[in-house]
Amino acid sequence: MQRWVVAILLTLIGANLNGVLAPTGAMTDPQALVRPPAGFAPASPMLLAQAAERARYQRIFPPDDRVRVTPTTSLPASAIVLLVGEAADGALFSCSGTLIGPAVVLTAAHCLYLAERGGWATRLVVIPGADRQRGQLVTPFGTASAADGSVPRGWVEGGISPDETYDFGVVLLDRPLGDQAGSLPLAALADSELENRSWSATLAGYPGDKPFGTLWFAPVGRLDAIGSALLATDVDAVQGMSGGPLLREDTQSVFGIVVAESFLTNFARRVTPDVARFAELFCAEVGCRLGGSRSPAPPSRPEPRPAPPAPGIGMRFVAVEPARYATVPPGRVRVSVQVESERPLRELVVRVASYEARSDQPAVSLDAWLDPGNYTIEAVARDTRGRELRTLWDIVVSWDLGDTLWFDSQGRPKADAINATVRALVEAFRWHLYGTSWDGRDHRGTIPTHAQVVRPPEPVPVLVSADGFDRPITEATLRALVEAFRWHLYGISWDGAPHPEIPTHVQQLLPPEPIAPWFTPEGQPIPEAITATLRALQEAFRWHLYGATWDGTPRLDMPTHAWE
Repeated sequence: MQRWVVAILLTLIGANLNGVLAPTGAMTDPQALVRPPAGFAPASPMLLAQAAERARYQRIFPPDDRVRVTPTTSLPASAIVLLVGEAADGALFSCSGTLIGPAVVLTAAHCLYLAERGGWATRLVVIPGADRQRGQLVTPFGTASAADGSVPRGWVEGGISPDETYDFGVVLLDRPLGDQAGSLPLAALADSELENRSWSATLAGYPGDKPFGTLWFAPVGRLDAIGSALLATDVDAVQGMSGGPLLREDTQSVFGIVVAESFLTNFARRVTPDVARFAELFCAEVGCRLGGSRSPAPPSRPEPRPAPPAPGIGMRFVAVEPARYATVPPGRVRVSVQVESERPLRELVVRVASYEARSDQPAVSLDAWLDPGNYTIEAVARDTRGRELRTLWDIVVSWDLGDTLWFDSQGRPKADAINATVRALVEAFRWHLYGTSWDGRDHRGTIPTHAQVVRPPEPVPVLVSADGFDRPITEATLRALVEAFRWHLYGISWDGAPHPEIPTHVQQLLPPEPIAPWFTPEGQPIPEAITATLRALQEAFRWHLYGATWDGTPRLDMPTHAWE
């Protein structure tokens, strides 16, 4: 390509910074910091599931030289971030960026302020080292929301025809993810270093034409033109990579920010001293810190330190992580248990999905890569005398941290989860009491039963469909389960009369107890009431059949077949 053609392009899109490096006051300086008046709203993780890339920027110059980078847990990949945002008009977009401090990201201004879509983005989710495994987005260092940000005044005043010389900005995160992911330094290189390169360079980012959440590197070949603010290059880039860094490989430093394209070349905003000053001024205002780290620290937490075993306590689980019924983001999830025991432990095991960890110490942990869904975690402790205690607890893995096991953050029923839980309860209960097998087979080797014969399967009611709850079926099914459980475990009769047709573990007859309603008088489901019932049934059944305690402590107040 003729350099004079590119030079004309640089001039046309505004490559001259004369007057910019000599500020004349915040109200007139186009380089002055402009921040969103109210900051950014908390970012809903649902943005990640709905992300749509902005399709205005960059192009490929055949052949496509991009190479996928996975895993993304070491520098420089760990410091490259995926940004997913919501514009003021509700449109979703994605960009790329770079951690340049523990809680600071450098990106393009058009990833923060989109004049043609109403101005400031309303919210942003930021994921360092995002990757995709087994078809699911994973977050090795967690996610953060943008708490604040800034772009140059010249970018905002440009409106829908902005000057790309001001197309850079910074974002303050609500969590210092760079402490684990690492961060990269800025490099304001001299013209001579760019013109006579003896070092290799790479573009990094999250392209929109590849599977969402995959990181790609592309070699930076020639620089077609070097302007005072912009660099023209034939590096391969597409929408979604906007805001991604040009990296000097030998020093792992950022010397450019991908911002725009023309029919002949892709453009990067050059990292110049004014860009570095801009970031420094922003951090001075909001209290953040700049600086690259040479190696990321893998996400880790200190192992729990068990307290001395208390006399008289056989065994109990004193700490578990994540907490019971917690909701955590997808990606790497730290699972750990801690146990107290009168006697030395022979084995402590924790399992979730396909992951398992074992130890002969009072604490054990593992890192599991979990996709969105509901998960049951199991922990088993065995001492040197052969005594055993199990605990089971449930967690939710979701981008929306308001989700629960059986209802989403808006209180809408999760049909598959509710129907699956009720099916498991009904089938196990029918087998345990009556020998009714859900598949026609004999399950006495795995689930205890009070019956002497195996009965054929019976249909299981479906509580929730696409139309919501079937109220009559839901009330009848939950009532039958609660009343039968109360009778079987405690002798509580639902009608005050004995029921010899249903086995019970007690000799005395107790009077009925009220059952809280699961629907309002208008017929609307009450999520809290339905959740409490399902949780109580599930916990009681696990203890009664398998001896799996729901709170880590042996439940001596409830009979169990596991200790027979």
